[in-house]
Amino acid sequence: MKQHYYYFLISGFLCFSCNETKQSDLPEIPVDIEQKTSLPLSEIAETITAIELELTDESPIKPGRNQIKRINVSDDLVFLAQNEKILVFNTNGKFARSIGSRGQGPGEYRNIRNFTIDETNKRLFVNAHQKIICYDFDGNVLAESSVFRLNTDGLMIDIIDINYTNNELLIIGFVMGREDAKGLFNYSAVYRLNEELQITDSCTIRNIYERPHAGFSTTEDYILIPDSTVYLYYPYTLNINYYPSSQTVLRDTLYRFEQKHLVPELKLKFKNDGIDGGGNLYISLYNVYRSSRYIFAEYANFLGAPPVISYVFCYDTKTGKGYNIRDGYTDDIHQIDQVKIRPFNTNPEMFYYWHTHMKPDDLEEPNPTLYIGTLKN
Repeated sequence: MKQHYYYFLISGFLCFSCNETKQSDLPEIPVDIEQKTSLPLSEIAETITAIELELTDESPIKPGRNQIKRINVSDDLVFLAQNEKILVFNTNGKFARSIGSRGQGPGEYRNIRNFTIDETNKRLFVNAHQKIICYDFDGNVLAESSVFRLNTDGLMIDIIDINYTNNELLIIGFVMGREDAKGLFNYSAVYRLNEELQITDSCTIRNIYERPHAGFSTTEDYILIPDSTVYLYYPYTLNINYYPSSQTVLRDTLYRFEQKHLVPELKLKFKNDGIDGGGNLYISLYNVYRSSRYIFAEYANFLGAPPVISYVFCYDTKTGKGYNIRDGYTDDIHQIDQVKIRPFNTNPEMFYYWHTHMKPDDLEEPNPTLYIGTLKN
């Protein structure tokens, strides 16, 4: 989530004012890609709680990091979304119910990309690609909208991210293959939806003139809300092995909304801005997010590839120390290596990850254990 923000996009809608502020004197967080260090989670986490998720005939969770799309928690419930279902557990891990079902009919979804919750009104909003469904916490359908199937140009909008923040629903969408006098381009936008799940405002994040079928990645997007501040990072990464970009630039800046303006908050500083001697990006930055104290990122390093090496990065704003960690953190409390933590999109002072513990006598793989941590401040 990131870069040039906000212009009027769809005719008939009022664009809320979102102008990008200049990046002068922008704090830079150095990332030493030569550094290979470790970081026990006990050094940054105040607490980490383990929740063993119950396995029943109705609640099996497929293994693998990419099988779980997103997890959200309320005061007394845990919501876990996979491709084809949303499972609900209580905070002791006991299975409560599933929400929705696969299909093409009302209240049904083909597959799930991610979701967000409105804890105050006990609602859950599901991004099922070009379809948004609102359920209550008991699984009853409250509203549904297919407004993103086609825009005014007749092009389909791919819903990348969704979040309910400050009493409104925000959507990030991506459209490929729009055309103007300069040629074909791809654009990303933020949409504001009302209670009926209809678009009220929309503003452009970025227009990028590229080949219409260029490979791209928009993984691990976040809209984060510490203390009601909305932070936005949105990557755009061409597959540099197959499609050299005409705009060789690393999307390295985290933004925040301030009075409906997009303001650069900070940027990650890689060697030579992530560009190798041949003019190609050697860094693929998947995400940047922050709590009140820590700045986190996850990226891939293509230098010397193959193989591509995955890193996580953590910067402590209180001590000024950065940690560049290959493959993941170490949960020294529960003795688990190579942990990839994710923030809750409703509270980035908290994070989660999951791990499957296999016992010698297990005949089938159990449900993973969910670990929820609270960061130090």
